Amino acid sequence: MATTPASPTRSSPARHDPVVAGASEIVGGPPGRHAVIGANRTWWTPLRLLMLLVVVTCVLGYVQKAGCRDTRNWSEEYQYTRMCYSDVVALYSQEGLIDGKIPYLDYPTEYPPVIGAAMQFTSLFAGLGSAPEAVFRTDETGAQVFDHYSMDSRSALFYDFTALLFVLAACVAVACTALTAGRTRVWDAALLALAPTLVLHLLTNWDILAVAFAAGGLLAWSRRAPRLAGILFGLGIVTKLYPVFFLVGLAALCLRTGRMRELARTSVFAVGTVVLVMLPVWLTAGYFDGTTKVSDGIWSTFWGGGDWVALLDGESAGAHNGLQRFFELNSERGADWDSLAFGLTWAAGKYDTGWFAPVHLLVLAVTLLLAGLAAWLAIRRWPWLTRPVVAAAVVCWLVPAIATPLVLGAVHEHGIPVGTLNTITAVLLVAAVAGILALALLAPRRPRVPQVVLLLVIAFLLTNKVFSPQYTIWLLPLVALARPRWRLFLVWQACEVWVLFTRFMHFIFNDTSGADGIDRGWFVGAVVLRDLVLCVLAAFVVREILRPERDVVRADGLDDPAGGMLDGAPDVRGGQFGARSLLPRRPRRSREAVPAGVPASVE
Repeated sequence: MATTPASPTRSSPARHDPVVAGASEIVGGPPGRHAVIGANRTWWTPLRLLMLLVVVTCVLGYVQKAGCRDTRNWSEEYQYTRMCYSDVVALYSQEGLIDGKIPYLDYPTEYPPVIGAAMQFTSLFAGLGSAPEAVFRTDETGAQVFDHYSMDSRSALFYDFTALLFVLAACVAVACTALTAGRTRVWDAALLALAPTLVLHLLTNWDILAVAFAAGGLLAWSRRAPRLAGILFGLGIVTKLYPVFFLVGLAALCLRTGRMRELARTSVFAVGTVVLVMLPVWLTAGYFDGTTKVSDGIWSTFWGGGDWVALLDGESAGAHNGLQRFFELNSERGADWDSLAFGLTWAAGKYDTGWFAPVHLLVLAVTLLLAGLAAWLAIRRWPWLTRPVVAAAVVCWLVPAIATPLVLGAVHEHGIPVGTLNTITAVLLVAAVAGILALALLAPRRPRVPQVVLLLVIAFLLTNKVFSPQYTIWLLPLVALARPRWRLFLVWQACEVWVLFTRFMHFIFNDTSGADGIDRGWFVGAVVLRDLVLCVLAAFVVREILRPERDVVRADGLDDPAGGMLDGAPDVRGGQFGARSLLPRRPRRSREAVPAGVPASVE
């Protein structure tokens, strides 16, 4: 053991995190206070070890869903009892890829263009496989009778090559997260590399591609490359929409520090990337009535001498451009299984209105507590704004107090119409985003970029009408950078596993008409528990924004490793020490108002 002082260049999680310290007992415990971390040169650098860990995690994810690789097993609830359901296998046939159809051109794919391109790319290799064939056996009389079908190797190969693509994307996401965390905190990326939900959801859908683009964009931003960051964020947006919140968070922090030029470059390149990806797909996509192709796309119609101008609005004789399928599906679908709106609809319709009274009292108590706490903190900080703060707190308490029984009654009688649900979720999201941006602008010290983005993505997931299980991996790199603490992270991961288990068990309950599985109440309860844990996680992040000394990253003497141009930048507006505060300052008395005998310096 070295006797020199500990190296300041790398932080050991085993020294600061009790979960990691306990796990390190397997290999002899945390390093001593005189140990020099990273002093000895070895081929096994932390980044290479992280690559090994994430590959092992991905292999476990592949094995966990390997039973559903064979489509012959998709019967008698096999995909649910083994928890191996995967959209990768299901959509290979559903999206027409198995028949050689090209996304958007021959089938209105329900996903953004990058996912469609990934599906088409891996389907090229899947075509090397063979279709299932009937296998016969000889019975007692010597006759040939049907026994079973052979495995559809096309679906299996599609699953295999998609898994290889996803392993590459996961490695990119972990590497980018580790490099964004910086040399001193490279091990924070282990939260992503070893996440249990990465095992469960790596092959659920194509979301890991968006995670890789978002992580790459954040790394580019941290390395002061705003143009590259914009390109990667743009690719993430046309894979899954959520990376747009990275730009929203950066906007607030750049406004606070006066770095609007860098934000403009990133935004322009992000928008340009989105346009460059979407426009060719829009021009070449076919026009569909449902899933039936009605006419060719704008480009083919133009070269064929047809009326291509009539197709520019995205409609043709009741048919729609294939690229619109994604937007139409998201606007027309109701509350999805894992959303709070779905749980509210089920609970309000299942139980008698007598239970509304205790729910109303609970809402009154919680909103009174939250409004009172926010008002108390605001009055302590800005005592000269006591009256408007109290008035705002009263309004914030009265709105849910009046709306709660009305909303519960309406949902009990009529459910939640899709249009109303879209409006409610949009209003809630806007309100949550506004509050988070206000926090970013007014916090005593500028928050770190991952903290703000994590809060924005959590707000989007909790207010959205769709919270598919695989969306949870969106949060993994952000949690690793915003709050790299294992205890609450593992609690959240356990809740996500419980949600997936109850989800599949409830699907069995539905398919068997209640003969097997569990009732919907168990599943809704698991969703509510998971969402509460996410709220607790967000609350801890908010606390560390307001009290930076509790932030484990800043406790190491860092400012914002992911901040790029924002790292160490002074405020020019907002905050406690901003040059131009966003809130009115304390009114100052004039010199004539100073009482006699009091020195002028007191004023």
